[in-house]
Amino acid sequence: MSDLIIYDEHRQPRKLGDKVGGGGQGNIYALAENPNIVVKIFNQEKLKERGHELREKVFVQIRVLEDLIKSPYVTWPQIEIFNRNDQWMGYAMKRAKGIPLSNLAHPMLYLKYFPNIDRKGIVQILLHLLDTIDILHKKEIYLGDINLSNFLADPSTFKVYLIDTDSYQVKNAKTSQIYPCPVGRPEMTPVEHHGQDFGQVVRTLESDLFSLAILMFQCLMLGQHPYSQVGGGNPVENLRKGNFPYGRGNARPGETGALPPGPWYIIWSHLTFNVKSLFIRTLKDGVGNPSSRASLAEWQDALQKYYFAMHRDFNTSEIRPAEPKPSRDSEERTI
Repeated sequence: MSDLIIYDEHRQPRKLGDKVGGGGQGNIYALAENPNIVVKIFNQEKLKERGHELREKVFVQIRVLEDLIKSPYVTWPQIEIFNRNDQWMGYAMKRAKGIPLSNLAHPMLYLKYFPNIDRKGIVQILLHLLDTIDILHKKEIYLGDINLSNFLADPSTFKVYLIDTDSYQVKNAKTSQIYPCPVGRPEMTPVEHHGQDFGQVVRTLESDLFSLAILMFQCLMLGQHPYSQVGGGNPVENLRKGNFPYGRGNARPGETGALPPGPWYIIWSHLTFNVKSLFIRTLKDGVGNPSSRASLAEWQDALQKYYFAMHRDFNTSEIRPAEPKPSRDSEERTI
């Protein structure tokens, strides 16, 4: 147990319980009196370096709670917290539960952490994630740093919790000042933001749509990055060139630029035509043309239809199908 005492916005003392997480920015503790609430305390180095900026951004986030505070799936800042000297230390939020999507999007770990899941369950997880992100986007809040470690899925309900939300890009409605997302990973970031300081980048709806497509591809394809291929550089280099190796007209198996060895073609063949089309539009055509990236509504529609196709046995719900899906019509054979 922790002996730390923090003070809430009313300057009432609160005892912290166990440490439940931590990272480069700070540590997270459960509230002793209510373990469903956690407190994020920023590291002293971060507070010295960016304390004023961090507090400003968290204050703006607290001001836009409304619908977000009603959702148990967004670990959004709710109240500021202070030390005994009235110095700002961080904030309190709801506690998330679940397993990182990095364990779902993995050829072996999904068996351990999601033992009862099939492909329908993966699609349910993605649909719930999209529903929650849609709430944020309608408030012009953009996630920016979208990666498999920043989402937790509950293996029993297939609901998704969004964590590390203090990095999200938000805008002060009164002043129109934008507080950017200062972090990101090149292999998950659209090409228009490469080579820039993330702390200066203004993310857009199209930014998130590109990164989300990569994450959804990884969840449906056992963690495989969509720009991994035989030869031809690493995923970041291939992303910048728009070298997406899936769909017809690409390199033949074993050739440079082809799908890497493994079950990837078989899994791809079992995705519906609409889902494959949205991946191609976003991750091939959409690399240099952000406006062509598939919208959340298009993804929701395509994934819902994919779910019902599996429910009715038109498509397999196996995560690792053994054989490619036979092409049923000329439309499917084109992709």
